[in-house]
Amino acid sequence: MKRYLPFVIIAAVLAAAVGAGVWMFRSAQNKSEPTQSPSGSPVASYNSTGPKGVVTIEEFGDYQCPPCGALNPTVKTLKSEYGDRLRVVFRHFPLTSLHKHALEAAYAAEAAKVQGKFWEMHHMLYENQSAWSDVGDFRPVAFDYANRLGLDVQRFTQDMDGLKVMSNVASDEQRANSMGVNSTPTLFLDGRLVPSDGMTLEALRKEINQRLSVNP
Repeated sequence: MKRYLPFVIIAAVLAAAVGAGVWMFRSAQNKSEPTQSPSGSPVASYNSTGPKGVVTIEEFGDYQCPPCGALNPTVKTLKSEYGDRLRVVFRHFPLTSLHKHALEAAYAAEAAKVQGKFWEMHHMLYENQSAWSDVGDFRPVAFDYANRLGLDVQRFTQDMDGLKVMSNVASDEQRANSMGVNSTPTLFLDGRLVPSDGMTLEALRKEINQRLSVNP
């Protein structure tokens, strides 16, 4: 038995080393995997709270959706009132089964973004929603708005059909799906869903003030 003792010790050491290696590997894997929500979907990595002293509104909208058009002045007013204390993030969620021009309108906003005029196109689309919602061909409308905003229309036209613009819209749709969004407008305030009756100017202002008083 004494003759085999060294081999037994070596085998035990090797087994311990292998076990430790497997444990470390599994630990590293667990750290690298995304956190799962109760529904099984990965929790979004977006920083919903933002820096101290800043409240974030994340809106999922459709440019041809009338309630979204009605909400736009409210969000615009809030941004004007709170300035840098309010971050507004708009996510495209075109309801193509209901609105025939929604997807192209989203592409138009993203194409304007390439030239630094996203919000200008965003507001123009909402403020003139009733004028273009029923047109047969949306493209001439988009080109006219681009021209009014002083954009390079040729470049704008190319970008509307470009992979980057389409990818940006698709990415927003994917985020919407991951967060369980199924209608527009949908608002999240610091990562928390805002109920439909809480989307008034007064209600949102009250909620923002409360959050700013907690994190001045």
